[in-house]
Amino acid sequence: MDFRRIDKNTVQCRMTEEEMNEFGLNIEDFFTDQEKSRDFLEQIVEMAEEEVGYEVESGMVSMQLMRMPDNSLTITFTDRGEDGLHNMLHQIQHLAGMIDDSTAEEIVDGLQQELEKEQNNRCGKAIHKEASEGESKHADAKDNKTQQKEYQKHMREIEKLQREKEKRKLNSAKVYEFQDFADLEQFAADYISTKNISSRVYRDKMAGKYYLLVKKGKLKMEEYQVLCQRLSDYGSICSEQPYVEQYCKEHFECLISKHALRVMREYY
Repeated sequence: MDFRRIDKNTVQCRMTEEEMNEFGLNIEDFFTDQEKSRDFLEQIVEMAEEEVGYEVESGMVSMQLMRMPDNSLTITFTDRGEDGLHNMLHQIQHLAGMIDDSTAEEIVDGLQQELEKEQNNRCGKAIHKEASEGESKHADAKDNKTQQKEYQKHMREIEKLQREKEKRKLNSAKVYEFQDFADLEQFAADYISTKNISSRVYRDKMAGKYYLLVKKGKLKMEEYQVLCQRLSDYGSICSEQPYVEQYCKEHFECLISKHALRVMREYY
């Protein structure tokens, strides 16, 4: 993936069709599978922070998706606060040729409902604040109790975000270092799996070392954890940061670009 800073609030990410497939995604998933696309886009934003120092200040990011002639996907995301949801509605309404009309209408209706709900919540808070002025100490105590509940809710939300971040870390791509290519071949021969594992082999020409990049892809979490545990017996993990894949592409020579473990096992 290639990240490019447009301005202070805007970053553009270009990803190929192959890279989308490695994440188990296609363009339709961005509009029909909310959970999958949200998790992926959150990873993209985190990767942008590592790659180009992008920071979300308002908490609302608008996304623009464009399919390129070579079937690659350009994702432009902007931190625009309250305008974010409006921009998302506007963008989806103009995604001609990418999704069918009925799907687009469902998405727009859902986002409009979210926008109306947010506006109603703000109005309700404003009315509550106005009505609270001049109330008695009893009312103040009630407000304190409400604030305490809101604080507890806020802490639960923080815990949820931390759990989600930990989940993303467990799902993230990992790179293992091997001193000798024979050790890597031996692992490929010993590890038997009926599923295609998203993996690549890189070589550091200067240091003479080899690196295996693996992704969870369509593996179950338990299967991915077993794979990583077995890899630790043959090599040593050197990174599981969000930007590790881009780093490998820029600094190392790619020897096997797709399904590396299967290719080596067949060769071995």
